[in-house]
Amino acid sequence: MFFPVRLHDAVDLATVLRRLLPVLAGPRGERRVAYAAYDPARAVFTRRWTLGEGGAVDEAAVELEPQRLHSLLMDDAGGDRPLRPADSIVVWVLRDLLPGIEPERNTIRVRAIAHDGALLGALVVAEPRRFSLGRKDEGSVAAAGDVLEMALARAIALNAAGPAFPTGQGAGLTESVVERLKESERAAADARGELERSRGRMDALERAAGGATELLMDAHVELDRRTAKHQRQTRVLFLLRKLLDRSAAGDMEPTELAVEIVRTVAEAFGGGRCSLLLVDEASPGRELRLGAAVGLPPALDAGEVRISLGSGISGEVARTRTPVVVRDPQDPSGGALMGDDWYTSDAFVSLPLVSRGRLLGVMNLTNFRAGTVDDTEVEQLRLVSLCVALLADHAGLSERLFAARAS
Repeated sequence: MFFPVRLHDAVDLATVLRRLLPVLAGPRGERRVAYAAYDPARAVFTRRWTLGEGGAVDEAAVELEPQRLHSLLMDDAGGDRPLRPADSIVVWVLRDLLPGIEPERNTIRVRAIAHDGALLGALVVAEPRRFSLGRKDEGSVAAAGDVLEMALARAIALNAAGPAFPTGQGAGLTESVVERLKESERAAADARGELERSRGRMDALERAAGGATELLMDAHVELDRRTAKHQRQTRVLFLLRKLLDRSAAGDMEPTELAVEIVRTVAEAFGGGRCSLLLVDEASPGRELRLGAAVGLPPALDAGEVRISLGSGISGEVARTRTPVVVRDPQDPSGGALMGDDWYTSDAFVSLPLVSRGRLLGVMNLTNFRAGTVDDTEVEQLRLVSLCVALLADHAGLSERLFAARAS
């Protein structure tokens, strides 16, 4: 959620950016953000503002074509303006915008900022690939981009209005003209007096407009959150139905079924790392063996993965048949993940697969795009684990899979 930001008296580009860039960076400064201003006469970005260490906004000159950030930026100015992945930005361009950034450790996104179909600039957001706490809130960033556009449009309109009272020279005027000028000056003085008397009301209206802007920002965030939740629920149901239909048709080999399970679960819940561990009934002590996985380190030999019941997180989940859900690395109820570089999230879910009272294995999911999981996603994952257990039981998955590997 955003902390309060005052926009009612931000009437120029620099003030707007100095107020909003810290908001975009997040309450803990978890993001790096920059804004590049576009010069239509030269068709290049000519200045950039970025939030440096300590929360200070730094301004510098740049000379950068829009295509170097993303090939669709100019097209976006006249239509929808999504946050677009821009991991292909060359390093020197990125470091001109975000000094000191390490591209390989961050996810880079860029969004066009426009007014009346004309490009005003570009917003660049960099987030660490490994999030220690909390949820990556894409809705918040998108909403702040909308508010940035509105604030810049307001500043443009105020600047276009010009000064309230034009001035002129009185030398050489005739007496009648001088008299009319004096009358005009008296009228202007009266108007200024009325303006001073109404200044309090105007300030109140400006504050109300600023408050409405903040409410609109919160509304954008909530709408994006609800839309994402609905889309996720629809996606989970669709992918489960597809998996159940294919399994029911009986045309899937055991290896294909195992791979399809982990791909489906990873896609449905935005997990970059998913593994399906199955009980090998023929092994001493009924060990867990890796059936299929996505997102594992390339050097890991899947055939060599064997976990005794009670060993590590997966072994303990299998032994107790109790799920482990960790949303926060400081959560004392869970365990710590293995510390290899292929983990990009401290949140993880490990669920037992049980059918008709029989333990079939364990399903693990981590590296969430959102950084963590909420209560609704956990309940959906429990439902999915039941479906996976039924599929594995009905297909005799572990027996067929390990027999095929042994032959």
